[in-house]
Amino acid sequence: MQSYHSISTIFVQKNIPAATEQTGRGKYVPSIEEAVRVCVELRRSGMLQPITVRIESGTYELARTLEFWNSISGVTFESKTGKAEDVILSGGQKIEGFTEAVFNGKKCVVAYLPLVKEGKMDFSDLYVNGERAGLSRFPESGYLQFAEAENKGFFLDDISKWVRLKKEDISALSADDIRGATLSYLHYWVDEHTAVESYDEETGVLVMDKYSRFSINGEKTQSAYYFENVRKTFGKPGEWYLDKAEGLLYYVLREGERMEDLDVHAPRLSAIANLTGAQGAPITNVSFKNVTFAYTKGEHESRNDQGLRVASDGQGVSDAKGTVNFRYAEKCSVEGCRFINYGLHGVNVEQGCSHISLQKNFFYDGGAGGVIMGGSDVNGEVADRTHSNEIVGCEIRHCGRRHMAACGILVKHSFNNKIVGNTISDLFYTGISVGWVWGYKESVTRNNLIAYNHIYDLGKRVLSDMGGVYLLGAQPGTVVLGNRIHDIYGREYGGWALYTDEGSACIVLEKNVCYRCSDNCIHQHYGRMNVVRNNIFAFAEKALCCVTWGELHLSTVFENNILITNGELAYGLLAREHIENGTVATGNNLLWSVDGNEPYVVEYLGKKYTLSEAQKLGLETGSIVADPKCRAIERDDFTLAEDSPAYALGFQEIEMK
Repeated sequence: MQSYHSISTIFVQKNIPAATEQTGRGKYVPSIEEAVRVCVELRRSGMLQPITVRIESGTYELARTLEFWNSISGVTFESKTGKAEDVILSGGQKIEGFTEAVFNGKKCVVAYLPLVKEGKMDFSDLYVNGERAGLSRFPESGYLQFAEAENKGFFLDDISKWVRLKKEDISALSADDIRGATLSYLHYWVDEHTAVESYDEETGVLVMDKYSRFSINGEKTQSAYYFENVRKTFGKPGEWYLDKAEGLLYYVLREGERMEDLDVHAPRLSAIANLTGAQGAPITNVSFKNVTFAYTKGEHESRNDQGLRVASDGQGVSDAKGTVNFRYAEKCSVEGCRFINYGLHGVNVEQGCSHISLQKNFFYDGGAGGVIMGGSDVNGEVADRTHSNEIVGCEIRHCGRRHMAACGILVKHSFNNKIVGNTISDLFYTGISVGWVWGYKESVTRNNLIAYNHIYDLGKRVLSDMGGVYLLGAQPGTVVLGNRIHDIYGREYGGWALYTDEGSACIVLEKNVCYRCSDNCIHQHYGRMNVVRNNIFAFAEKALCCVTWGELHLSTVFENNILITNGELAYGLLAREHIENGTVATGNNLLWSVDGNEPYVVEYLGKKYTLSEAQKLGLETGSIVADPKCRAIERDDFTLAEDSPAYALGFQEIEMK
């Protein structure tokens, strides 16, 4: 018989024959929880060699979140088959026993959930056959505008507790329909969601359960709203409704679905795993490899600086946690894993973390974003800083499905990180966001590499003020290199491929290919000493490049870029400040308009300037107008011919991936 102390492999298998509980191959346990317990005991007993926990195929519904402390180290949890789809660590409960029914006049299926009726179970997300089921919506498409809000101020923090609805907009709904629904509204760069505290049918005044995070102020900020979970409008394929009083779950089958084949999961846990060390004693060398994390809750409570409950975070769903959470952790990893049908972020790397590796993971159908990361700022303890982590080769797709303001990757206060080779698409907000200091204040964020990512299909004209890559605050040493970013569309404003926001400084953005944006391919709000070189910018609904605030220092250098327009301006600048003070330097660029006309460089004092005219203003020194000779612009192939005139200007070849 093998000694307990010499075990280096633990097998997780639901049904274990008694004779195989412990063999020469390793120890067999019936659950993930038991495997964690055995790992802790092995470490306490003094065993130092690495431990591998190999998990048999199946779905493992967890009764509670897996908690890993610094008493466990040097352990890898992996699928026995090496395929992530074969092992599902579930934070939910499978729902069975559906029968045919009619509800709200619609054919559907129903399941009786006694725990719901008894008040012992509740959920606000539902996943059916690997997809998020929808809530009924009013209006069925589009948005409505509030007639009035409590606070009539114009400042961002003029928040409101009540709004007035236009009666003609909601005449199809009863007062009870409204009282039982969730109010969701979009403005600025956030989406806000709140239950209805009360509704006065006579006045149209709706009191929200939570304050608005930002100003609403009627139509002046274009706050667009809709209702969700409206009983009266239930009945479209893929929708669900939970009658809590009766404990009945109703669901309308999608095309091709059969009642007897339904795979339905309701979330019960907010997280699958928490890996928590301590300051000065981190948890180390714990890895997950080739497993799936799924079915977690999407509820998120937010408060503003005054401690009031508000209906969203200030930006990027930045206070929400993850399905897997690291805190005071070092040299841990998540590799080849899937995060699907989850409630908030996939992975959350918090304070005191370093050398966390996230490689080749797949994030799909997240309620918020893919990865969020951040530690202490310049005023926090050095031991709480987060740095030297990597997010490499991951795919983040179809996220922000409950909290639309989420980013694919959000890095707040953190440095020396690599974000390389990821694919990010189908979100309503920013792809990669790095930096968390507004203005020119000191920041720990620096030396981050954002390279060779493919970022596309963002915004969808739902939210405003976003970027394919969004940068904030001074970040010396940060480089944005070789990314392909396209199809970024804001709602009111701010669909940008590259976005250097407030106080961005000392950042190099080079060899990126950016095209088709609702505003600009690159936009700098205000900043200093940023270098934009050797990029290809093509086709924006406004100017290709834009710098807004005029400040008395060198703001941005644009050099050796290829600017391809279809009649739009090359630069949208605050002309007097930037041109007269020389705070934006442009030169050795190639300009071309596919409409056959000579491109306009800038508009100054009400006049549009061609290249030769702009050069007299001190812009575009050494720049030319010429066909860059791209292989097939109409197919988004910007590969240059060997004899492209751009090379004579010093342009360096961009590898098109």
